[in-house]
Amino acid sequence: MKILADENIHIEIISGLRNKGIEVLFAPEVGLAGCADQEILAYSEKHDLILLSGDKDFGGLIEFGTLWGRGKVILLRYRLINIDRIANNIAEVINNDKELFNIEKSFVIVLSEAGYRIHRHHD
Repeated sequence: MKILADENIHIEIISGLRNKGIEVLFAPEVGLAGCADQEILAYSEKHDLILLSGDKDFGGLIEFGTLWGRGKVILLRYRLINIDRIANNIAEVINNDKELFNIEKSFVIVLSEAGYRIHRHHD
């Protein structure tokens, strides 16, 4: 399971995930700095990556808009930034829902202090 972290993800969250053995590509490291949401999502789809973002536009575009049915996204919606907690929560979701990541072609997981919700795309 590999993650593509959007450029709005704090580098310490990325480091925390990498320290937990999760392979994370950072958008600027793969030439995606400043790219449009559609380009970032297309890259994640092409390379079978889970997109990690704090950009609520991704959630709206995928759940309700023109990108519905495309991509695998974990959307961070934390009110208070606690780097360790966020990295632990992401790792927990990845470890607990491995089947989801392998079976579903499109979903949005909204992750916050309260837990997480999974929005699956159904044709």
